[in-house]
Amino acid sequence: MLYNRRSILIAVTGAAFWPAAWAEGWPRKPVRVILNFPAGGPGDVVTRYVAQRMSALLGQQVIVENRSGGAGAVGILAVANAQADGYTFLYTTVTGVVQVPLITKDQTFDPLRSVIPVMGVGSTPMGLFVHAGSPATDFPSFLDWARKQAAGLDIGGGGPIVEIATAVLARSANTKLVYVPFRGTAPVVQAALAGDIKAFFSTPSPVIAESIKAGKLRAIAVTSATASHLIPGVEPIARFIPGYVQDINFGFFAPPGIPAEAATRFGSTLTTVLAEPGMRERLAVFGLSLQPAGAEEIARITARDVETIRKTLETTPVKFGE
Repeated sequence: MLYNRRSILIAVTGAAFWPAAWAEGWPRKPVRVILNFPAGGPGDVVTRYVAQRMSALLGQQVIVENRSGGAGAVGILAVANAQADGYTFLYTTVTGVVQVPLITKDQTFDPLRSVIPVMGVGSTPMGLFVHAGSPATDFPSFLDWARKQAAGLDIGGGGPIVEIATAVLARSANTKLVYVPFRGTAPVVQAALAGDIKAFFSTPSPVIAESIKAGKLRAIAVTSATASHLIPGVEPIARFIPGYVQDINFGFFAPPGIPAEAATRFGSTLTTVLAEPGMRERLAVFGLSLQPAGAEEIARITARDVETIRKTLETTPVKFGE
């Protein structure tokens, strides 16, 4: 997967090629946002709240549709193949878009062309969490515990982002970690609370925070380059393993060829919603650090992540849930 500057420019400016008249008076009917995460997780809650606020400003319903499955590829492909009429958008992670060709083995999907960025919303680190009954109380003791498991320590997670984070950590820390896939954040947290899985990676969520407060789960470390207010009280893994950073960027995308008016008004309405008083604090509760970004910036991040994953796969075996 090699992408040049021309690919990025096409991805960012592709909307301009639709005649503006095709989207005149947008929106004239409900707008659909496809979310490639299961219902109930923090991404689902954030998307539905933002959609509700956008509906009020647009005068048309913004309807959220969950399309999970295929390690996140199902929802992304649904948007890539949707009619580019300005009434279908995608909320997902940049990493999710980048990983579609790896998950599906479909090399016709181009992360910089098959869907185009509309606007970035924010980013989040992942936390490394354990069941409170585990012997791990911090990251060094977690590594000691993991290295004592002859068959490797199971690490739960909801999607290929976590699978890569687990594989890179195993290689970097010289220990055996076995990725156990779940269909999203909510199922893996439920399994951890039940004791079915002893450790997992996840973005922060209210359920996790409440479970930590109740003494049922324990936060061990965070995957950001520095300590994060989203997962307070723990050190970044990068302090112990230099260079280990696994931040996740979230944003809205659309089918290529979307009418310029639709993309522009969607983006400006989203900007207004994200600037509402208390929005930063509200999103932080669901593990998202508010960082609005334009289409060009998201295209740049996408190209960067393509190269990062390419280098990772050269040295790290990842099965993507197979």
